[in-house]
Amino acid sequence: MIKCIVIDDEELAREVVVSHLDKIPEIEILGVYENAFDAIQILKSDKVDLVFSDIRMPDMDGITLLKTLQKPPLFVFVTGDPTYALEGYELNVLDYILKPLSVDRMMKTIDKAQLFLEDQKGVKSKRDFLIIKDRSNIIISPYNEVFYIQGDKDYVWIETLEKKYNVWKKLIDMEEKLSTAEQFIRVHKSFIVNLDFAKRVEGNVMKMKGSLPDIPIGGQYKSELYKRLGLWE
Repeated sequence: MIKCIVIDDEELAREVVVSHLDKIPEIEILGVYENAFDAIQILKSDKVDLVFSDIRMPDMDGITLLKTLQKPPLFVFVTGDPTYALEGYELNVLDYILKPLSVDRMMKTIDKAQLFLEDQKGVKSKRDFLIIKDRSNIIISPYNEVFYIQGDKDYVWIETLEKKYNVWKKLIDMEEKLSTAEQFIRVHKSFIVNLDFAKRVEGNVMKMKGSLPDIPIGGQYKSELYKRLGLWE
């Protein structure tokens, strides 16, 4: 879990950032601040992994705040002014996001932060579960309880043993997250399946076990599927 704070002197801007972050399961928001001075105490506590900060703020701007910290956490500048980008990168900030924000853009930043933090900690672990954010709940669903994932534009439906979850994330992002999990494979532009729950292949259809629905197999994915099944060399 990445622990972050949000700093912006504009209330609407703060609300937008928080709204987007609330859709991302890997994030825990420790605090939201309308000026840099109010955030200094928590920034010195070593509790914060990531900061989303505006640059142009009264009294103390985001760049000045970053320069005052001896051991700063990862910083992401969120601003409507592109003229600060060069100075921001010279300060080794993690990312620089121009307003208006989008969830997709913020998710890319979170993925970058996660990789950076894991590398810093020397984390080499291999996950065997999905983190699913369901309203105010964070669900940990083991891979052996995830049957398939269906893409629906900017959302995915995750069919699990417990229930079917609707999550704000693209299927291609789920495919990347599951790339090290051998039991998952993309078989269609709209489907990723857990092969542990597949029963057989009939033409362009994958028959699933039990009462699970049939999953279509797209032509461009058939070769890789057959290789995974050991049918083609």
